[in-house]
Amino acid sequence: MTFTLTREQLYDLVWSEPMQRLAKQIGISDVAIAKHCRKLGVPVPERGYWNKLQAGKPVTKTALPDRDLVTINRVTISGTLTRELRSRLKGEPGMVEPNTESIEALTARLRKRLGHVTVPRNFSRVHPAIAPLLKKDEKLRQEAANSSFSFSWNQPKFDSPFERRRLLFLNGLFLGFARVGGRGWVRGNDARELAIYMGDASVSFQLEGPAQGRRSGRSSSASSEARETLCLTISTAHDAVPGIRFSWRDEDGSKLEQQLTDIIIGMAVAGEHLHRKWLEQQAAWARQRQEEAEREAKRRKAEEERRERERIAALEKAKRDALRRDAKAWREANDIRAYVEAVRRSAASPESIEDWARWALLEADRIDPIVSGRALESMREAQGDDDESDDEK
Repeated sequence: MTFTLTREQLYDLVWSEPMQRLAKQIGISDVAIAKHCRKLGVPVPERGYWNKLQAGKPVTKTALPDRDLVTINRVTISGTLTRELRSRLKGEPGMVEPNTESIEALTARLRKRLGHVTVPRNFSRVHPAIAPLLKKDEKLRQEAANSSFSFSWNQPKFDSPFERRRLLFLNGLFLGFARVGGRGWVRGNDARELAIYMGDASVSFQLEGPAQGRRSGRSSSASSEARETLCLTISTAHDAVPGIRFSWRDEDGSKLEQQLTDIIIGMAVAGEHLHRKWLEQQAAWARQRQEEAEREAKRRKAEEERRERERIAALEKAKRDALRRDAKAWREANDIRAYVEAVRRSAASPESIEDWARWALLEADRIDPIVSGRALESMREAQGDDDESDDEK
């Protein structure tokens, strides 16, 4: 089993009791909890904190640091969140409070934590996502050197000056984000599918030349210049927010490398805006689902009430029909008895019709709901229906 906590909820738990006892309740190790705390930037009690607290000595509870744009705000933990632990949390587990801090404040904190970032001149420091690309290129380079045949599809991808520059910049970008806890992602041997995961947000982006992949009628010198121009564009630009930057490119006197710090900040700002927009959409979707559920509940209740009214009406009709039927049968039985008596009086020899008279009177008794007991049975059934209706009310 797993459960999700916010950064604040994890902080409240680890400062509520010793880590080993907390871990035992959840069903994981205290090392695993400490790892989650480091990932989210949650401070934990220092060694001896709980002994000092129990002995009545002064202790200091480290405040939860303010988050910035790249701080992870939620974590999913393997184990069980017991009812007792849940009672210590503020709000629902994993539910992030509405965004109360301005993006400007989060940006200022990130800029201070990030510092100035530069692009390395070579690959002496390689980000883990870039290393496989260099390794693949070296393998292709060796295969080409040992082969008498050469094909475009198996040539190194980053040997040209532009592609090498592109990969160096990408390496610097990923290293810069890694400095503050961000994670770079690459798919494909030519690094065309790219993404940054930062905190609870992520952005996909392209790092290309503006004319790459396009045919142009411009002169070769103009095309060469365009290919040398490096552009970074966030893929979700269709969700662009007014005033938020979603693309950067080489400018006169300011190459993309010189803008790296601002690009990291800008991508984090764009990611936060997109994440908040996604949260708003999720909240709106949840509200819509809740409203639909409430409407459906009202519809079902109205349908149940309608069916109940129809059931009660059917019971009332059945009782009335039974009453009329029994009254009609009672009258018919009495008519038969009166008829038998009249025949007896008119007969010249009453003894001659006595067999018939006994049969006719038995038939009257059979029809008569009072003699047969059907009247009492009908009354008991009617009373039972009334009691059932009263209980349901």
